Amino acid sequence: MIKQITIFDLDGTTIDSDHRQATLPNGNLDLKHWFENSTAEKIFDDKVLPLAQEIRRRNKKGDYTIICTARNLQYADLEFMMENGLLADKVISRPKGNMENDAKLKRKQLNSFLSLKQFKNANKVMFDDNNQVRSELRQIGISVLHPNKYNKVA
Repeated sequence: MIKQITIFDLDGTTIDSDHRQATLPNGNLDLKHWFENSTAEKIFDDKVLPLAQEIRRRNKKGDYTIICTARNLQYADLEFMMENGLLADKVISRPKGNMENDAKLKRKQLNSFLSLKQFKNANKVMFDDNNQVRSELRQIGISVLHPNKYNKVA
């Protein structure tokens, strides 16, 4: 029986991809700009943040680990993740063509997956930098932590 599930967001949590991001006037991520800047070359300019080490640590500890991202993953993303040791038991990402709000998308996807019998009674913790995501996921019983203190470099 799985006792601990640890979930990691990518952008702004375990990966610094700020060089590819732009925001709309209302403060939301400009998804059109994001998709245009999701080339292999730009993906490989991303940087791994310190919290990424926690993925490896949690895997060794025996946690069931999940990467849950609002990215529409492509081969270059997966290659970057593998090269940097960002490996998990399960990867959940944005379906191609989906333009849904990140928080609602992650809530729907995680709620569906974590409702499976083997996960129902497990302790669930997630690291995510998005306030809306943290709020949405707490409503379905996931403890969600901001990654800031983990990513501070001394």
